Order: sequence, then C-alpha cells, then structure tokens
Amino acid sequence: MHIEYLYYFKDFSRTLSISKTAAHYFMTPQGLSRALHQLEKDFGVMLMTYQNNLISLTPAGEELSRRIDAIVELYDEAKGSLTEYKLADMAPSKGLVRITVTSCVSQYLISLLNLQRPGQFPFEVKLNESNLYRIVPHILSRDQEESFGIISLPMTEKYRSYVDELVEDGGMVYEPLFTSPLVAMVSSFSPLARRDAVRPRDVDPYPVARYKDTVLGDALDDYILEDNVKTVTNAGAIIFVQIMEHQAVGFAAKLVEGLRTLPDRVVTKPTEGFFSTEFGLLSTPENRSREHVDAVIRYIRKTVAEKNLQPRYLDTYELV
Repeated sequence: MHIEYLYYFKDFSRTLSISKTAAHYFMTPQGLSRALHQLEKDFGVMLMTYQNNLISLTPAGEELSRRIDAIVELYDEAKGSLTEYKLADMAPSKGLVRITVTSCVSQYLISLLNLQRPGQFPFEVKLNESNLYRIVPHILSRDQEESFGIISLPMTEKYRSYVDELVEDGGMVYEPLFTSPLVAMVSSFSPLARRDAVRPRDVDPYPVARYKDTVLGDALDDYILEDNVKTVTNAGAIIFVQIMEHQAVGFAAKLVEGLRTLPDRVVTKPTEGFFSTEFGLLSTPENRSREHVDAVIRYIRKTVAEKNLQPRYLDTYELV
C-alpha cells in the first residue's frame, strides 16, 4: 500500500470532492481517482459510492474516515523518529542535497549530468522521482533539508501557466536551463520511419505509446491532447515494447539522441508542428540561497554548457 493514498483519502473524506483534493496535491482528478480506487483494492472493500453524479462514503469509507487521523498521525510520528536515526548516522560535516526530478529528467538529464558520481561533491546527493504535479509537495516536505527540483515540461500554455502560478502564487523560484525539440520514436518497420519528419496529422492513425503507473497516472509526464497534438515524453522500456509490438509512436526530448539510449529497432525522426520540452530548476527561495544547493546548480549549468559543445550532444538542446 502507498502511504500517500491514505493522505489523499483523509482530505477527500472531508470534502467528498475529487477535483478539490486533486488540486490540493497538484494531481489530475484522474490520477487521484486511480489512487483512491487502488486504496479500495488494498483494503478489499468499497470506500466510495456514486449515485446521480454524487460521491458519498460507504459504511467502510466512513469507518476509515473516523480512523484516518490517528493512522496518519502515528505514521508521521514514527517517520519523524526514524529520521532522527538517519540524521544521526550522517556525518554532520558531509551534508546532503536532495533533488526531486520528473521522470523525463531522470531518464535523460541525470545521465548527462552524472550527479551521483562518487567524489563529484564534498557532500551527498540523493535523487527522488515524481511527476510535475507532485514535485512541489516533495520539495516543500524537504524544506528543512537542502533540496530543489529538476523538471521537464512541454512548452504549451497549459504548462507555462502552471509554472507561472507556482512562482507568482506558490512562492517558488523557477530557472530555465535549456529547451529540446521533440523527436518521434517509431519502429524501424513503421511507415513513419521513412518520413523525413513526423507531423501532427501523421500521428492520428497510430496509438501513442504510454507509460502506465498506479501512483503517477497514465503517463508519467502526462498525456497531452492540445490542438490535436498527441505526445508523451517518456522513453522507458515499456514504451519501446509498445512501439515495436503495436506499431505505436512515442515522443521524447531530442536529448535522447545524444544519450543513445534507444534499442536497435526503434528509430527517431524529427518532428514539425510539435512543441519543445523545457528543462528547468525549481526551488524555494530559502533553499536556492543555500550553499550546497547553489554549488550543485552551478555545476549543472557548467556541465550542460560544456556538453552542448560536444559532437555527441550537438543540436540536441538549446541553452536558455
């Protein structure tokens, strides 16, 4: 069972509103619904019932609602106690920077940066993975530590507005790093592999490869249907299987070409009419001013600038 689901249910049981609870946790309503249904499977009981488009708690749901405060309070207390042991084991002078990354970042950018190479920093660097809508709670929950996030987002109005809202209303600091065009990933046997470039209308007859995950939703970087443009910017093994077996088309940042992570029978094609992916840094003002965080960010900026000049990464991304 995912502990986060209990927190979701705690808030949901108070409001009985999927949309309000999802907004509180920076999730999509669909992602929250999947989490609550998974919680029902974990307990083996129905917690919610739907009638005339209204949601109410079942008797089992009401019972869990009465107990949920004590459950999460006990978990938080235990977690705090265990954290003290972990901190005690850590050398005080060593320090720790915790970086939360979106899935597309963890797939490509972390390989490029090699942030966890032994001896890279005189302190420890740890990585967590989340989706765009959950990354802020992850960063805020670590605000007593030195922490920040590395995110990737499609350069569309939907996501640009979301980041602007985080900065203006949420008090976050966002610093763009670079942009990378999307490339289409198709089977070498696909008719799309013979095109000079893949355009939005070319994709319509094909299924779009999607990464399914019970925690983060149908697609880790979200599934976008905007102006008839269908993309998903993940390139995990399950994506490659779908591309090969179902003649699906996937999309990723062009950075994937520089990292050479594709299987032999999956090829990339340039795209036209699709948007680019932007990579950037997200933090609280307090964390951004901390010494170790600043050292890691300076290293990141220096590394992407140097790699951008290397033949392997030429034209895969553009510095902002």
